[in-house]
Amino acid sequence: MIRVAVIVESARLRSELEGLLRESSRVEVLSGSHESVMNEAADVVLTDAVAENPDDVAHVLLSDDDLPLATLRSAREGFAQLPTNASVEQILAAIEAVAVGLAVLHPDHVGLVGPLAAEDALTPREREVLQTLAVGLGNREIAARLGISEHTAKFHVSQILAKLNAATRAEAVSIAIRRGLVPL
Repeated sequence: MIRVAVIVESARLRSELEGLLRESSRVEVLSGSHESVMNEAADVVLTDAVAENPDDVAHVLLSDDDLPLATLRSAREGFAQLPTNASVEQILAAIEAVAVGLAVLHPDHVGLVGPLAAEDALTPREREVLQTLAVGLGNREIAARLGISEHTAKFHVSQILAKLNAATRAEAVSIAIRRGLVPL
């Protein structure tokens, strides 16, 4: 169960959001002041204000405002922005996503976020190979699809694993999906 702290300025909105979330068996709503709920080790904070110091807690931001570019770029993993009129199902989906380290952004913002450091290091060919890994191809199939030798395909796969700090192909694909390198 995901422990959620609802931290919004309006007492009415906070009460409404807490009530809606309590109807779900997927989350546990923490109540009280900002300090008290954060001391209860919230997994996710549902808020209506950009956190200046988000700590290591995932955040779901309810806001219709355009976020500053710096905020978007720092909001990679464990962050979601939803419009203020988001449905309870959308909010719950965002809570579940950020709780496992995913980012949820409006499609218009995805291109603004920019690459993660490991992604910067991937060559265009390694990005192509990563796409083929995501569909489950082996080295021989990758080589055939990309018109390279099997040895070269194996080399690219090992480089991808090293650059993404992954132990297996599946882990590399998982990391790539979380970072937006491979579309779902």
